[in-house]
Amino acid sequence: MDFSYTSRQRELMDTAREAYTRKLEPLIGDGGVEEHYKVRRAMAEQGLLGLNMPTELGGVGLPLLDTLLVIQTLHACSPVCGGLAHRTSTGACGAIEAYGTREQREKYIRGICAGELGISIGITEPGAGSAATDMKTRAEIVGDEVIINGSKQFVSSVDTNDYTVLYCRFGKTGRSSDIGAVIVPHDAPGFSRSNGTVNMADDLLFELYFDDCRVPTSNILLDGSAFGKLISVYNAERLGSVSRMLGAAQAAYEYALAYSQERRQFNREICDFQGIQWMLAEMRIKLDAAQLLTYRAASTAEATGLPEALETSIAKVFTANAAKEICDDAIQILGANGYTKEYPLAHRYAEVRGGSIYGGTVQIHKNMIAKRILDRNISQWKKD
Repeated sequence: MDFSYTSRQRELMDTAREAYTRKLEPLIGDGGVEEHYKVRRAMAEQGLLGLNMPTELGGVGLPLLDTLLVIQTLHACSPVCGGLAHRTSTGACGAIEAYGTREQREKYIRGICAGELGISIGITEPGAGSAATDMKTRAEIVGDEVIINGSKQFVSSVDTNDYTVLYCRFGKTGRSSDIGAVIVPHDAPGFSRSNGTVNMADDLLFELYFDDCRVPTSNILLDGSAFGKLISVYNAERLGSVSRMLGAAQAAYEYALAYSQERRQFNREICDFQGIQWMLAEMRIKLDAAQLLTYRAASTAEATGLPEALETSIAKVFTANAAKEICDDAIQILGANGYTKEYPLAHRYAEVRGGSIYGGTVQIHKNMIAKRILDRNISQWKKD
């Protein structure tokens, strides 16, 4: 059991940081679709997309742990770059890489790694949030087409992506065994989207609508009895999200640490005060603990290719809480400056606050942890 970075991992993180400074930072401004495309293309040129996708499909071929280290490093530099590294490595593309046909993998994974296309993931519905298996969106195979009806909400990056991996029902039993997935083009007949709702972190989240939406059957990823498979792959996506929280917390900690050695009150640097010292010490402890739990979860993927569910949930819950506390303390150290948007900490806090909600709330993950450690089939469904 080795708790230190290898020379290869240090090189990967240094290279990512250098690529950001040299090539990516000059492209990042006030946001927008065109800026997104420029950054995505530049990241592809620097080998920062498809980090754990196969090299034969244009990916970098990194192990999951090394992928998370690069995502964290990039997110500490910029949420834009961290988000792109995440969504092209452990996001919806993971399901396509794991379960897609040869033609699907060749088309979508290669396109993602080249920075030529993006894929969102659609799971949540107005009546199916934490109870994801209660989704109503349906897919019916008619000839050589799939006809889809229903809706999704809180879908990210639809304005800049070209497809959505859509979780939907192929059967009518009402059980999770009905659930499969379809790769839906955003220009498919019968597909539409909202203009987007802005969340705390200034990201757009979209509602998707399917009104007899027609998609070729060649776009079916899994046609039922697949929810367990999809969620097992989704654990890697969850760790990608956790790594972004780590990157935000790391950036907040480092900013507050530097600020405490520059800001002076009572004729001395504020880091000379024990109250500040204790806050910084606790921030570092929480950051290190969150990192170790996340890296442990990622290391479990070495045997099977997928992270273990229990370790993933533990890392998710601890990091979601620790990242909020780290960012909150960083704001406190900066005082009124930290509370303004002229400084970066308010945005970093808004980023990590979402981590307690998306990818399964911390309460749902605690239920999952309890189920495993008690070895009981605990269900949240109300019995009739």
